[in-house]
Amino acid sequence: MLRMRFQHHVYPTFRRITRRYPFLRKASLTTCILTVIWLYILYRGERSTFESHIQACHWDKWEEWPHDATPHRLVFVADPQLVDPHTYPGRPWPLSSLTETYTDLYMTRNFRLANEQLDPDSIVFLGDLFDGGREWTPKRARPLRSWQRDHLVKMAILKEGEKEGQKTASPEFVPGEEGRWSKYSNSQWQSEYDRFGKIFFAKEQLYPKAQRSLVPMWLMADDPVSIANGAPSTGWHEYGIGGKHREVKTSLPGNHDLGFGSGVQLAVRDRFQSHFGETNSIYVLGNHTFVSLDVPSLSAFDEYSQEEMTDERKSYYATVWNPTNEFLDGLNTSAPKVVGRHINQYYPGAYPDPTSWHGLEDMQEEGLRDKADAARSTSRKLKLPVVLLSHVPLYRNPETDCGRLREKGKAITVARGYQYQTVLTPGISTMITKKVSVAGDIEQIFSGDDHDYCDLTHRFNVGRWNEENDREQVVLKTIREITVKSFSWAMGVRRPGFELVSLWNPVDSMGRTVGTPLPTIQSHLCLLPDQLGLFINYAISLGWTLLILAVRAIVLGLRNKPIEMDEDSDDGVTTKLSLPRYQPRSSPKPSINGRANGYASPNKDRNLGSQGRQRASSTSNSLQSGGNANQNLSVQRSYNARTRSVSPNVSAASALNMGETFNPAPAVPLIDRAGYFPQLRWQDPDDSDEESHVGEDDKDEKWKSRKRTPGRARRAFNEFVASLLIVAVPAALFYAVLIKNG
Repeated sequence: MLRMRFQHHVYPTFRRITRRYPFLRKASLTTCILTVIWLYILYRGERSTFESHIQACHWDKWEEWPHDATPHRLVFVADPQLVDPHTYPGRPWPLSSLTETYTDLYMTRNFRLANEQLDPDSIVFLGDLFDGGREWTPKRARPLRSWQRDHLVKMAILKEGEKEGQKTASPEFVPGEEGRWSKYSNSQWQSEYDRFGKIFFAKEQLYPKAQRSLVPMWLMADDPVSIANGAPSTGWHEYGIGGKHREVKTSLPGNHDLGFGSGVQLAVRDRFQSHFGETNSIYVLGNHTFVSLDVPSLSAFDEYSQEEMTDERKSYYATVWNPTNEFLDGLNTSAPKVVGRHINQYYPGAYPDPTSWHGLEDMQEEGLRDKADAARSTSRKLKLPVVLLSHVPLYRNPETDCGRLREKGKAITVARGYQYQTVLTPGISTMITKKVSVAGDIEQIFSGDDHDYCDLTHRFNVGRWNEENDREQVVLKTIREITVKSFSWAMGVRRPGFELVSLWNPVDSMGRTVGTPLPTIQSHLCLLPDQLGLFINYAISLGWTLLILAVRAIVLGLRNKPIEMDEDSDDGVTTKLSLPRYQPRSSPKPSINGRANGYASPNKDRNLGSQGRQRASSTSNSLQSGGNANQNLSVQRSYNARTRSVSPNVSAASALNMGETFNPAPAVPLIDRAGYFPQLRWQDPDDSDEESHVGEDDKDEKWKSRKRTPGRARRAFNEFVASLLIVAVPAALFYAVLIKNG
């Protein structure tokens, strides 16, 4: 009963819809199933696959801290390298534009899901933010007026005698690769910076599904000429959101951002620093000291080169490598200050900032020197575990295995090319580890640049402070280095990824670990979906869809009966169930001139000789058969000029009612009847457009060709195209919605 009611309500509704929209009659069980399958494939490829990969990396699934631990959770993102004209210079349009669009969409989607599902406390980028950033010509700073220069000098943005727009004296920008990219100006770099901000800085990306507004926590001077002349903007990108805030560190440069070694140009580096912050920095996250180094610039001191690294060459490029070297030399004083300010947040007053203390002391006071020595000793001992960040991996033997998680090959090859070097030189690697160890014991190193994963262990002779004899001594230190995978799917790896790091190091007021010493760092590689594999899956599904629809169309086309049924017929009914709308000629009922009510339907009477207009010669008169002497004028009449068969005063019905025998009036020429009868209007309730049927069955018509029945090949092709549209249109609309919503 329920089934019958369902059919009773649904089937007529479906019939009405298909009558209103004829293309829906092409829908079949096959096309409906294929449409549903495509909707599932698209949703799985654009939504559920990404969500499942991120959820598989949840902290609870791999962290092994005590149950009462509150670790600081951090995400490392390496080598996003926004696709630009420099990435695939030979790729034609629109393939180049599609590559740029889909790589941005891929990183946007994964970055938003990582923040939504994992909710990290900090995000640190490991360089190569842009792909062609070093090649785009920097904008020259506009000349300053005297009052503007004095203002910037007072703000310590410019130095006396310093040139506008540059922090050090340097030659003008020289386009690389023999001027190949000279046509791209600073606007290209600025457009990529805006793209980067939409992907990684936008509030809907950092804090998805949260009604919060971003408030910069660290503002620099907003002078109109400050940024253009080298002043850093909101370089740390720390945003307050009413309570918890997520720190985003983007100041570590890569070789695609600055160049490498002697190829680093100061104008390019100044532009990078003015937007992302100082390239050499030190900060504390999770009770660990992070030391971020500009190794592309430092490599100008020692790099793999065809030229000999002479003292003259090092001196020539001193403006490139010396800032990083000075930063390393100053870690013994800068690191304790940063650590002290951090610990002072947990233990107020335990380590007051020396710069905020003012007072007078008598130099003759007894014990003053001891107080100063104690203060220096406290400052020297205030250390936390160190995490070293370098864009380029440190040196290792060429055959050193990178572990089972590496996608291509077993090791990082030692090589050098235009503006890149796969690893640092042994001398630079040793110098870095030795100088950084002054800030604390190096627990781990994180790097990028290679685009693939590598996990290995180094052994370096580093300095360690001996508290017993109060002096530094050299020890052999084992340090683990992880090279993080690229975050983009266009960088030569099928499975991009990012590194999850969990930091837990409870400390006392002196920075010493509380409780039993345990490893303070745990890390996990989070793999992202194979975007190229998704495209291949779409292509395979499309191939199967076309094959199924083609086979179905061929089978239907080979049938003898047409694929499409009559528009007025129901499924399975070949005979029209309707009453006749005219009086047949063979009916015994009286008629006038052989026509019911004086006229007959030209489209419905199939027994009349010719159902359209009767054609006759317009140039001659013919005699009636049987020798009839009365001649009728034969003309080609308009369809509106109907046959008038009776007088309006006498009708067939009245004649029958009176019992009289009806005798038709003698035939007279039509010209004698012109204008005598009122014009009758043709009305057929079943035909909305009468003119569309005129002349269809006229055996003498010459102005309209007879409709031909399509052949089997044509029917198969029409069925294939129609069924393909039935499947493709809803799938394409659904895919467009998924892409538009990220």
